[in-house]
Amino acid sequence: MADEDEVPAWVGELGAAPSYVLLITGTLVLFWALSVVCEERFVPALSVICERCAIPDDIAGATIMAAGASSPEVFSSLVALFITHSSLGVGTVVGSEIFNHLCICAGSVLSAKGGVLILDKAIVAREASFYLLSLVLLLYFL
Repeated sequence: MADEDEVPAWVGELGAAPSYVLLITGTLVLFWALSVVCEERFVPALSVICERCAIPDDIAGATIMAAGASSPEVFSSLVALFITHSSLGVGTVVGSEIFNHLCICAGSVLSAKGGVLILDKAIVAREASFYLLSLVLLLYFL
């Protein structure tokens, strides 16, 4: 097996440009496929679940959508914890949640008419209190 520092011979012949083109193309195709799956399968399934169980939209968004959005981080953390026995799991979850909060808030403001969001104070207080509780529990168990 080659050392990690060695570069395969074919990379020098082709150059790095084809690798970048393949990487960018593959990433764009995966983002497109993910959006199609979410739009055609996940959102209709969520609508049916909410309708049958009489779940309000804000509760569904805070629970079911959050579970769907966070499942990749949870599974990568479980693999890191139980299979590779590394501490990557906590960093993955915390880092991705910070990124998700910043991007979702920024995207919401940018997509709102005039850059102004009209929010219900009770819902914001509920969400902020549960987020604070989750941070306190994270600090306690770490």
